Amino acid sequence: MTKKRAHHGHGWTPSDLKKLKSLVAKGTPRADIARVLGRTVSAVYQRIVTERMSPRRRRAKRRGR
Repeated sequence: MTKKRAHHGHGWTPSDLKKLKSLVAKGTPRADIARVLGRTVSAVYQRIVTERMSPRRRRAKRRGR
């Protein structure tokens, strides 16, 4: 049986968000951030996108054919 994360089903606290923002600003990999916060990599990625902490990559538009 798999072990649940410490924050499974719980919301993000202001201190979690503050810690997340500082780790993202330092360029820490998402896997390391997840380990520090006791969350999954997917949860960390989703919160980064939701809070718009990291610029989203957009595909370049193609000109003609």
